[in-house]
Amino acid sequence: MSRNHDTVTETAVPPAGIIREDTAIAADGGRIDAYLAAPAEGGPQVPGVVLVMSIFGVDSDTKNHCDRLATSGHVALAPNFFWRDPDSGVLSEAEVPRAIGRAMRANFDASMDDLRRAIARVREHPRCNGKVAVLGYCFGGPHAWRAACDGLGIDAAVSFHGTHVSKYLKPGDRPACPVAFHYGELDDFAPPEELAAVGAAARAGGSEFHVHPGAGHAYMMPGNSHYHAQGAQASWEAALRLLAPLRG
Repeated sequence: MSRNHDTVTETAVPPAGIIREDTAIAADGGRIDAYLAAPAEGGPQVPGVVLVMSIFGVDSDTKNHCDRLATSGHVALAPNFFWRDPDSGVLSEAEVPRAIGRAMRANFDASMDDLRRAIARVREHPRCNGKVAVLGYCFGGPHAWRAACDGLGIDAAVSFHGTHVSKYLKPGDRPACPVAFHYGELDDFAPPEELAAVGAAARAGGSEFHVHPGAGHAYMMPGNSHYHAQGAQASWEAALRLLAPLRG
């Protein structure tokens, strides 16, 4: 099945009642490979969500988060924002230097253009009601904030253990939609000065800011050694509450 010059390969409907797809989004200079999960056909329209993955790529944790969102009534799309890089595949926790290297090579403006395309793609999905949120993990944290502030037309944004978010703060930032930041108090990539800067921006913009006790970086990811079940559950439930109004 193709849609607006995008490539889609559908898979079987899993027991949870969702449809999983490996897909691709047309982009300047190539195609963005992506994973999509949505509720099975036949129900009401639901909100869309674009996930901006961590430095490890669209791995099993990212796909599982898409599946969870689809099961709870969302159309979830996770593009590979490293598609331009020669080292574009999924990497493991043991390959952190490679993962950090390609994240540092990524062009932020190009990634934001990819995000615009992904937002448009999920919005046009037949099960989407036109409302779209962005969830950013690690590498994706700054993308979630800028998407909320830079006129991408989204309806909510969440940053989970975002890295270097303070580098992408701009004077006078005011998000156009509800935003929430979630950090672990033991996150080595979010030292006190980073949390202070992001917390101040969140307060100024009327956004949520949460620091979860005992959690470190990557605490949302069950496949990572730093997974923190309590912090992950609290963050997930808070994110779903933030997305709930998008059903209206």
